[in-house]
Amino acid sequence: MARIALHYFPGDSLLHQWDGRCKFFGLLMITATLIQTNISLFIFDSLLLVALFFLSQFPFKQLLRELRFWAIFLFILFLFQVLLTPGTRFHSSHWLPVSKEGVLLGGLTCWRLGLIFGYAILFTAVTRPRELQDALIWILKPIPFLPERRIGLMVSLTLRFFSRTLDWVEEVNIAHQARLGDQNKNPFRKAKLLALPVLRRSLLEVEEVTFALAARGYRDDLSIHLSKISLSHLVPLFFLLGFFVVIGWLEL
Repeated sequence: MARIALHYFPGDSLLHQWDGRCKFFGLLMITATLIQTNISLFIFDSLLLVALFFLSQFPFKQLLRELRFWAIFLFILFLFQVLLTPGTRFHSSHWLPVSKEGVLLGGLTCWRLGLIFGYAILFTAVTRPRELQDALIWILKPIPFLPERRIGLMVSLTLRFFSRTLDWVEEVNIAHQARLGDQNKNPFRKAKLLALPVLRRSLLEVEEVTFALAARGYRDDLSIHLSKISLSHLVPLFFLLGFFVVIGWLEL
């Protein structure tokens, strides 16, 4: 595997052993706090993210090397927010269209997107696609007229195909550089040489998965039995919810 971002990272940490349904609900709670513009919640979410990365035994240094494109994207987004948001300009830079409101809005936007992407990487690193599938089936099962088994399968396959697509892009780029294709400065030719092999491999992979499901007799009406959530797995959720409630109450 060329990349580790947005891939499952095998391990035996406490996060890997945590019930997938609890991980899903924990991610939902954290995502709900990121919708707010509460600085205290942002600080808590940032510290929690760093602590969870260490707890998951994830190769953080290798991940930082892979996030250069994401850092450039956030920097460009920050510049757009700073330069295009009207407001009070700084006294020391009247010749620049930089406002205090733009710096604040750009900083909060990049901070929020960075946290969202960080928690997405963490969740996919410690959660197998099958765990996510079982969690969605367990959540959607009480809702009538919903094919919970099919929805869970589609979501898990989407997550799997996304990570596989990242691998194919990396492989095609390496093969392209090995053949000195990176010396060609034509961006349209580069996009063509990258998109066509990735699209071809994606279609072949979809066909193989379709045949594999048919060969294994996949059916939506097959029952699935999931174990009950242990109380020890629910305790971290209660602590997390309590922290969010306390922080929100202190801000009032």
